[in-house]
Amino acid sequence: MSSLKPIISKHFFIGAAITLLIASIELFSTGSLAKLINRVEGIIYDSRLSLTLSDTPRRVDESVVIIDIDEKSMQEQGRFPWSRSKIAELVIKLSDAGVVVIGFDIFFSEPEVNPVTKIISEIPDLSKKYNIPLAVIKQQVDADTKLANALSQNDTALGFLLINDKLSHHSSPAKSSVLWKNTDHANSQINQFSSAIVNIPKLQSAATGTGFINAHSDEDGFIRKAALVNRVGEQLYPSLALEVARLYTLAKNIETRSTILDDITLFEGIKFQNKWIQTDEYGQILIPYKGRAHSFPYYSATDVLTQKVGLEELEGTVAFIGTSAIGLADLRATPVGLQYPGVEIHANIFEGLMHPEILPSKPNWTLAASLLIIILIGSVLSFFSYGKSARFIIVLSLVITCAAVLLNIYLWSIQKVSLPLLMPLVLITILASYYIVVGSIAEMKHSRKIKSMFDQYVPPERINQLIQQGNDLSQKSERRNMTVLFADIRSFTSLSENMSPHLLSEYLNEYLTAITKIIFSHDGTIDKYVGDMVMAFWNAPLKDDNHAQHGVEAAINMIKGLTHINVLFVEKNLPAIKIGIGLSTGDMNVGDMGSIYRKAYTVLGDTVNLGARVESLTKYYDVSILVTEETMLACSDITFRLIDKVQVVGKTTTALLFEPIDFTKKLNTDQLAEIKKSLVAIICFHNKDWKQALLLFKELERTSLFNSHVYTIFIKRIQESDLQTLAQDWNGAFIHTKK
Repeated sequence: MSSLKPIISKHFFIGAAITLLIASIELFSTGSLAKLINRVEGIIYDSRLSLTLSDTPRRVDESVVIIDIDEKSMQEQGRFPWSRSKIAELVIKLSDAGVVVIGFDIFFSEPEVNPVTKIISEIPDLSKKYNIPLAVIKQQVDADTKLANALSQNDTALGFLLINDKLSHHSSPAKSSVLWKNTDHANSQINQFSSAIVNIPKLQSAATGTGFINAHSDEDGFIRKAALVNRVGEQLYPSLALEVARLYTLAKNIETRSTILDDITLFEGIKFQNKWIQTDEYGQILIPYKGRAHSFPYYSATDVLTQKVGLEELEGTVAFIGTSAIGLADLRATPVGLQYPGVEIHANIFEGLMHPEILPSKPNWTLAASLLIIILIGSVLSFFSYGKSARFIIVLSLVITCAAVLLNIYLWSIQKVSLPLLMPLVLITILASYYIVVGSIAEMKHSRKIKSMFDQYVPPERINQLIQQGNDLSQKSERRNMTVLFADIRSFTSLSENMSPHLLSEYLNEYLTAITKIIFSHDGTIDKYVGDMVMAFWNAPLKDDNHAQHGVEAAINMIKGLTHINVLFVEKNLPAIKIGIGLSTGDMNVGDMGSIYRKAYTVLGDTVNLGARVESLTKYYDVSILVTEETMLACSDITFRLIDKVQVVGKTTTALLFEPIDFTKKLNTDQLAEIKKSLVAIICFHNKDWKQALLLFKELERTSLFNSHVYTIFIKRIQESDLQTLAQDWNGAFIHTKK
């Protein structure tokens, strides 16, 4: 026992030292390390938020709606920006429908040109010649005046944009309409700007209030926080959401609170109408996202203008006017969506200001709590892990990890406290790894078994990966989403009939060796060789989340690799090879199948049969590679050309066939244009627009940069078919009757 104590003490203190190191990083990290930690913490924050979002968006007392200048609105009312007259009409319709406060997530920085002014510039003597009182007409048709009048009829808040461009002609915004209390913020950490892009004075003076619409994104570009206040010089300005909340509650002033520490003013929060909102030292809050995009009621602006939406939907609401249209570039990256409308961010902030209890927070004690959790985790793992089996350490680590995560989620869900989680997880990982390395015993027998099971199916260099997955692997049949590839030599019988058996064997071996090498290099598994046919699959036995991508990349490189193979064959006076490749992705059965005398690790199922049928159709369409729609959809950086919609032999359902052209980044503008045009032509064909389809296919056949045979096929179908007798339920699919 005496000899064991120093050893145990040594490893315990090493664990304690690792714990203190992690705690020090949590407490004192700066520079690039701090940025990395913050970025990963941001990912954890996003995952936790998404995990705890309710399927049903929360309900609160206030009714908040989004008036969306969406694609529909621009189709019916014209492209944006609209005339101020139309905006004025929208404001009037909202006011008449009973909207309490209107907030604009847009700003009007330039006056709208008056049509009378334009007429006068074109015909200077018009007033004298026709005695027309142009000054009166100019006032009547002035769009800015109409909008100003509309804004003055209700509580409205206009947005403006704070900027730091010192060289621009923009100036500071007008003095805030908010009455601030306790506004001494010398040396404050609140974000400071040099100027702003503001609304024209006529509109600014007509609106009840103004607020900045700046979005605060973290270093990874995601918007998790929002500034409630910013400043230009020593003047504070509220955010749009805060200004709308102030107007809604009829508050005249906003009180700010701060603490001075070593001559630095640390902002603490704001108070308006008996609502205390705690912020960080920068005047920011965590945004209380209600849900994913469109968690608030959205009403199209055109429906308001045409009075399809009115009193019943809008009475008593707070309306934020903005856009979710992609073309207007107000879509943001957020934890709840990468294409999240910016206007809905303001709505979330407003709802949080009205209900401070739903606001997530990072209280001052979160750092101390995180350090305490790190020390507890380090102590428990260091005390109980030494000398234990790897299985025990893993189980203990998982239990502690679950406890840490559940505590973190509990504090977030119930207490609305955001506690750091990265460093506790890093500590668990490091300590568990350390003690497993110190006390682990290699399982050589299991490793040899795994090696013997799979070394005939996969590349030798991947055997170690299979061994590392160990218990996750099985030769028992299972259902799995996979990609299967069939490759066959075109006209192999005629190629081989003049070869001796020995020469044919060498010929095939050289071809199959080169093709197999390419498949192995793209993580594929060889199923079998049947004469000149090669069958391979992906995502078994080793898991491969990108199995379709890897399969298509292998196929593309197999075609490219044939060039080199054929050069060698020509030098030996042997015929060049041309192959057809078919790929299919979907669910199939994989595992050890066969009899008690012999088994094979293979795949079975309709998806496999479809892959074989697809390969056989490459000759019909005179293309090298064909893939199914499921395969195409799983490949993000490869461009495909739609070939046909077919019903293959033995199937009653239809399938779309695609030809992978190449990696998108390698294609030029003309190639991409042809692919797009061919898609339009096939769509016209399916929609029975025969005239347009025929015109496009003939043009493509004449100018094609690729193999034009597929266009010739469609031209013949149109010209040779009795188009008038097609069945009413014709879906555009071509029924193949041969395998």
